[in-house]
Amino acid sequence: MLSTKIASLEFASPLMTASGTFGHSPAALNFINPGDLGALVLKTVTPDPRQGNPTPRMAEFIGGIVNAIGLENKGLEYWRDTVAPSLEGLSVPVVANAGGHCVDDYAQVVSTFDSMIGVSAIELNLSCPNVVGGIQYSTDPIGLAKVVAACRKLSDKPMFVKLSPNVTDIQPLARAAADSGADALTVCNTLIGMLVDWRARRPALANGTGGMSGPAAKPVAMRLVSQCVTAVDIPIIASGGAECADDVLEFIVAGATAVQIGTAAFRNPSIVSQIASDLRSILASEDLTLAELRGSLKL
Repeated sequence: MLSTKIASLEFASPLMTASGTFGHSPAALNFINPGDLGALVLKTVTPDPRQGNPTPRMAEFIGGIVNAIGLENKGLEYWRDTVAPSLEGLSVPVVANAGGHCVDDYAQVVSTFDSMIGVSAIELNLSCPNVVGGIQYSTDPIGLAKVVAACRKLSDKPMFVKLSPNVTDIQPLARAAADSGADALTVCNTLIGMLVDWRARRPALANGTGGMSGPAAKPVAMRLVSQCVTAVDIPIIASGGAECADDVLEFIVAGATAVQIGTAAFRNPSIVSQIASDLRSILASEDLTLAELRGSLKL
């Protein structure tokens, strides 16, 4: 009932974890029934280890969270030697997420991912707002196309490109990614935002600004998904504020093929299984399929 296909991959469900939610390990499967999860999307890996930004680097507000983690990770060598072996033989496809500061960085990570048996697909993080130069590629279609094209030459695995919401017009970037070989677009990363501690007269985050996610981001993500659906002919993976089955179905109606669950899982790590169960119930009671709903938005 929930099966979904993107490129050459068959997913049991349209639901994926969002990158960063469950770190660099298969730990999510301790909380989620594998039959409810389409893909496990892991946290961004960079060629060299990154300590991330100083603390505090996460703060809550009524509509979600603002974070400035800064792509903390132990680097590609550690990931290859320690994480990759744990991914082999899992019951759900794994999407490894690649980050970097230049084309060569992305190429190095993608080339390594390509050789890993446990990696089914690759997501390119071209849109992190929390590192120096984090919007270098996310706002420049030419630069974005260079990264995607270089990575496409290095791997035949399905490749998703994660786009930024922090742009005036997302469609040229969507087209640049699609024309350069992307198999799908993840729409979108976090919105740049800021929270203030008025008593301390300082930003709530040491970094000053951070990426805003959670339910408050959903209307923006919905708009961008709809715009990307009209701009390209490749699948769109929605990411931004989905917390329940109705949210997921709204993204599907807007044209998304799959939906990532991120911030909601911080409060309830098992939320994906609850959403999957609710989706089955709703579709059965309404006598509908995902295919019938997908892209049925009337504009």
